[in-house]
Amino acid sequence: MRVLYLVHGHEQFSVGGAENAAFSLFREAQNNPEIETWILAAVHTSKAVLAHGELRSVEGTDREYLIGTSCEWFRFTNAHIPSLKRGLQRLLEHIQPEIIHLQHYVHFGIDVIPLLQSLCPDAKIIVTLHEYLALCMHNGQMVTTGQLKLCEKATPLACSMCFPEHNTSSLFLRHHYIKTILESCDALISPSQFLIDRYRSCGIDHPKFLMIENGLPGYFDFNQQNDISSGYSDELNRFGYFGQLNTYKGVLLLMKAAYLLQEKGIRNFVVNLYGANLENQPDEFQKEFALFHEKVRDLVHIRGSYRQSELGTLMLETDWVVVPSIWWENSPVVIQEALFYGRPVIGSNIGGTAEKTEGQGGVTFTARSENSLAGVMQKAIGNTALHQALTLQIPMPATAADCAATHIALYHEVVSTGAIAQEVLA
Repeated sequence: MRVLYLVHGHEQFSVGGAENAAFSLFREAQNNPEIETWILAAVHTSKAVLAHGELRSVEGTDREYLIGTSCEWFRFTNAHIPSLKRGLQRLLEHIQPEIIHLQHYVHFGIDVIPLLQSLCPDAKIIVTLHEYLALCMHNGQMVTTGQLKLCEKATPLACSMCFPEHNTSSLFLRHHYIKTILESCDALISPSQFLIDRYRSCGIDHPKFLMIENGLPGYFDFNQQNDISSGYSDELNRFGYFGQLNTYKGVLLLMKAAYLLQEKGIRNFVVNLYGANLENQPDEFQKEFALFHEKVRDLVHIRGSYRQSELGTLMLETDWVVVPSIWWENSPVVIQEALFYGRPVIGSNIGGTAEKTEGQGGVTFTARSENSLAGVMQKAIGNTALHQALTLQIPMPATAADCAATHIALYHEVVSTGAIAQEVLA
């Protein structure tokens, strides 16, 4: 079976969850003798690397390709369809895929899907949804502009309150356009049940809308897991945050919780922030971050960015991993990483964070509440019984091989069951 993966960025130029998931699946599937795999990554033309529709193989391989493209962000339409068509046609004629699996449509434009259907009518089209961009124009966060309140459901009226430059009619048409294209595919995939439920509540559904967890990449050595699931401090007072230093990840909330504990006279703990990208955040956020860090600099330490190869060492210096996101996370990979290293998780009680934490080696706090987070942290400090109980709950995270096997089984099923897309459109 020949499988072509499409992703919105190549790992050489862009490091993100969807890119990591795509390349991990692509490489793991190569180990299956039943499957031949290729991957096509979009390169945004603003990078001045490739022109629109220009196709180029990645040096040193005949399985990885780049294509120059871009799209507008209201309806995710590509303004250069003719040039994109020419580049895609060359590759599709060469590969003749039976499965085309989009790990993201951004940069390509969502109209790449009907284009692929026309160029390769016998191929089955599968899309993995990693976030809520199809539902929410606010960077897919499902958080309102301005006050950053959680948005329960994207509707034309609700969206027009965030984006008054678009009337409800245009927002309705946007939703209908995206819905029609996604439901024309042969299967939709999500790494969390929460995301599936959220799409369904907004009217986008599919008879094959499946949850497949992103597996940890092959460089995680599961044979050594028992050796690394140790190294906790006697005080159980080391909290670690791993991720981007931005508004939505809740790092500011974590510092505010530390400040509350400090004000109560509780200082027998440390919070280590592992991550970067603070300098690229809005000025207002940077100022508030600096203000609160100054108040808790004896307890909260900014450790900076880290390489994947360093993660094991950093986890061994951590007793509790905190995932304080203030938005509906889909499936934060940091939770799987924490569980792999035997670290209990303290996470927000919303979205994919709650789904992957509650009853699975973690505890939750009331999202967006520094008081609730501070209370859970206070309870966790030195609590051997709680720590042991949670570590005993920790499940074995899915591996990249598990993830690939599940995907390949789906590919065979979709090919054998016929044209689901036509049934949906009918």
